[in-house]
Amino acid sequence: MKAIFLNTFYAENLSGASFAVSKRLELFSRHYIDTKIMTTIFYPTNRYYFEKHFPSQKEYFVDYINVLTNTISVDEKVIVPDEAFFCDLGFKINHAENKAFNQQSVCATWKTYPDGRILEVSYYNRENEIIRTDGYDYRGFLCMRSYYEVSTTNTVFLSRREHLNSKGVVLLTYYFTLGKRLRKIICSDNNGVIDVFDNENKLILSALNKYTNQQTEQYFVISDLFVTDTLAVLSELNKKNNVALFIQLHNIQYKKSLNGQNIRIGYSYPVLNNDLYSGLIALTDRQQKDIHNIVKYKDNIYTIPENWFSKTDVEKYDSINWDKKEDGLVIISARLEKTKQIDQAIKAIAFAHERVPKIHLEIWGSGPEKNVLENMIKHYHAEKYIYLRGTISNSNMKKRLAAAQLHLLTSKNEGLPMVLFEAQMGKTPSICYDIDYGPDAIIINRINGDLLAPGDTKYLSMRLEELFNDQTQGTLRQYAFNTRKTLEKYSEQRIWFMWGKLIERSFKNENNTN
Repeated sequence: MKAIFLNTFYAENLSGASFAVSKRLELFSRHYIDTKIMTTIFYPTNRYYFEKHFPSQKEYFVDYINVLTNTISVDEKVIVPDEAFFCDLGFKINHAENKAFNQQSVCATWKTYPDGRILEVSYYNRENEIIRTDGYDYRGFLCMRSYYEVSTTNTVFLSRREHLNSKGVVLLTYYFTLGKRLRKIICSDNNGVIDVFDNENKLILSALNKYTNQQTEQYFVISDLFVTDTLAVLSELNKKNNVALFIQLHNIQYKKSLNGQNIRIGYSYPVLNNDLYSGLIALTDRQQKDIHNIVKYKDNIYTIPENWFSKTDVEKYDSINWDKKEDGLVIISARLEKTKQIDQAIKAIAFAHERVPKIHLEIWGSGPEKNVLENMIKHYHAEKYIYLRGTISNSNMKKRLAAAQLHLLTSKNEGLPMVLFEAQMGKTPSICYDIDYGPDAIIINRINGDLLAPGDTKYLSMRLEELFNDQTQGTLRQYAFNTRKTLEKYSEQRIWFMWGKLIERSFKNENNTN
């Protein structure tokens, strides 16, 4: 049996869901399941950022383009934009202009991956109009060519994009309209067989069909995608006898409309058409219950948490000493966006700090709300005790969480926040809004943290003052001691038992709804 996890893309600042997928990958690998992560949105930097965040797992990475161009396994070599590189292209570097030129006065500029390897080279004609951009795989080969043309209105537009194998043979070509819309995709294999596609989702399905074409093998596929059109097309994959396709529901919300009807946000297609899949995987019992309330077919909705703790995690946990934590330190780790409602945490911290001056807040993350939050900190004259720290690696973030005495989560909604697990592993209790979904699956109110009514910044600030005003920190210490309950509840053994039972059931066709 093989497993495939379908994800979108990897960037410098990853979502908690991407770290959850990595954690699941680690679990499956530890239990000897041949597993791959396959990205379904192509970016040349996908592989680079996957390796940056998860260096020990890089062998498990596959892009769907890799399947179609037969570049899953390619020997790695480091290519940098030096004199030798451009000499091989027939260009000479002009260091003063940071460009390269050939004898026909064609100009070349370049970009690199963050570690200095060549990412792309763009070529311009004498009129300084872009002609072509060559993209390079992180493993060191030319993997893509993008061609540009000039329209009748003198507008430069991308006309086609070619994907090459490691030997330079074009196996996949995208054609675009003047309005940047995809016109068609032509895909050929090593035998010269050509297929034509009118959209990318059908191409992704083709790649997955090709990848799962070994009929003697069983494929356990988990989609961590949320794009409706893609999920709808991928349902076809579940018709194969050797494939069990599950949709992992990360952040799925329910609201009430003005006329009292339920409005769902996210994952609408798989939830309302769950009979087309082997199953849907909710993250919490509360999430599963809400889904049961609106679906007709209820026998293929499962709850499996996305995190787990190993014996090594427990050993790290046991080594943490409360007395060595930074006095008064509160941590937030989140993307800086409106749904995280970090402004409410800032407001509460500012109020509590006036009464208990040792309280200080570190906010880790990046995002579109950075300037708004900076201005808010200035508004409260809080620059000396509320800090926007930016981003660090996940391992270092865990260390910083372990140094804090309290973690805050004030989001509008969540799935099952990885940061709550990471805080608990750092022996750091949390104060959370009791939102859909996740906090109540980890935090037992007044046992290992606090659950507050969403948006109640007044009580949040009062609770912060109360907890940190205690010179002995008796309540916080007790909360920290009780975080062990989380490690026991989400132990590797218990979580893998859930996955093992689902895998066993999947290929006994007990939940096959087709």
